[in-house]
Amino acid sequence: MPNVGESYGAAVKAARLTLVLNLLLCVSKIVAGWMGNSFALIADGLNNLTDVGISAALFVGMKLAQKPPDSHHPYGHGKIEQELTRIVATAVLVTGGGIIWEGIRRFSHEVAPPDRLVLVVAAVSIGFKIFMYYYQNRMAKKLRSSALAADALNHKADVASTSCVLLGTAVVRLAGPEWGVADELAAVLVGILMVVAAGHTIYEASSAMLDEMPPEETVTAIRQLAEGYPGIEGVDLIVGRKSGMHYLIDLHLKVADEMQVREAHFLGHQVKDWVMAEMPEIVDIVVHMEPEDQFWKA
Repeated sequence: MPNVGESYGAAVKAARLTLVLNLLLCVSKIVAGWMGNSFALIADGLNNLTDVGISAALFVGMKLAQKPPDSHHPYGHGKIEQELTRIVATAVLVTGGGIIWEGIRRFSHEVAPPDRLVLVVAAVSIGFKIFMYYYQNRMAKKLRSSALAADALNHKADVASTSCVLLGTAVVRLAGPEWGVADELAAVLVGILMVVAAGHTIYEASSAMLDEMPPEETVTAIRQLAEGYPGIEGVDLIVGRKSGMHYLIDLHLKVADEMQVREAHFLGHQVKDWVMAEMPEIVDIVVHMEPEDQFWKA
């Protein structure tokens, strides 16, 4: 994994690319939906408008999150990423709810069949969104970024929502105006997918804000590295929390009872440097040294 600066630099680049693409999709869908008489495509365009907000928040958030620690924020600014993700996801949830309401309200209204332009724009949009999903998902795994992973999931939901638009439009055009409700039904499905995706994103971001433990494979790797270092008799405790794309770890190590304080302190720093060198996703470790025989704790 790249270091802190490289990670955030790559994340900013990914956010910039998706911001531009989402803006293009948003404008093209709303215009095509208005010209082609499709509320479902307009709703999908509004969905992409929230995607623009997400990408903009990611772009700004990654810029701010890479600021170094200061006297008021000794653990850095990484959690800005999670907070911005929650704010934008809430906006997505509200927008999705509004689309569901409007789609249901329009069920009883007769509308003309959507133009074939709607089919073309929806199909092209699906292709773009598939690319954006795989690109953002690859970057999220590479950088271990929960915000980019949430954005990738949002792109995946967009593929499903635009597919609903494509299917609904095809049904109306093939079956005739009496099936006009299919367009509104597609809009409602878009809204539902937006609400579900937003709810998942809010849950993931809130979990990180509440200092959720690192993944089990990360904890296991730390334990194996520490236990394998010469002079370490065992690992008593590993706890950690996420800050942005990286982790802050507390590590309790066991050493021989007769080891001097100065020697134990030096060994602790060696283990810390060793683990951080092998695992770039960890930006700081607080090491606590304990005697191997802990009878005095009873």
